[in-house]
Amino acid sequence: MVSIQAIRSLTQFIKRKYFYPRSSLEISQTARISSNAKVECRFGGRIKIGENTEILDYSILWTYGGSIEIGNNCSINPFSIIYGHGGVNIGNDVLIAAHVVIIPSNHNFDSLQHPIRTQGNTSLGISIEDNVWIGTGAKILDGVTIHEGGIVGAGAVVTSNVEAYSIVGGVPARTIKLRDHKNVFND
Repeated sequence: MVSIQAIRSLTQFIKRKYFYPRSSLEISQTARISSNAKVECRFGGRIKIGENTEILDYSILWTYGGSIEIGNNCSINPFSIIYGHGGVNIGNDVLIAAHVVIIPSNHNFDSLQHPIRTQGNTSLGISIEDNVWIGTGAKILDGVTIHEGGIVGAGAVVTSNVEAYSIVGGVPARTIKLRDHKNVFND
């Protein structure tokens, strides 16, 4: 009898070999991507997924012409959405909870004479450094850097940078407290 794990491994192998163009998608052999996840280079772009990273059920990673780079030992939980427009760079050991939305682009809307949809986009990119935890339902907007060791509370809307080892929450997200630096390991 064939095990569930063997079927999942075969499914991942087939996806990597036949459905993802090699020039635009680089997935570590130890990465795990759910068969229900959508990982696609739409309108060009590039996706790179590091070692021991998992992309869980119904997550969406679409490049929209930009790039998405995810480091090692990361977890993208169910129903999370990451677009690549202006570029998304996610470091190592990052935890992204369910229903998180990361979008490195904004619609331009300066003109009142033209529909918003025709005014183009601004795409600055998003950077998420190592050892970050993003709580359930958080939204990370264009131009933001979440520095090392940062924590984003559930439901927060992050519109500005998150300082290293700080905890933010709310709409818009604001610093709640700083993590205790005495407990930070420096290897």
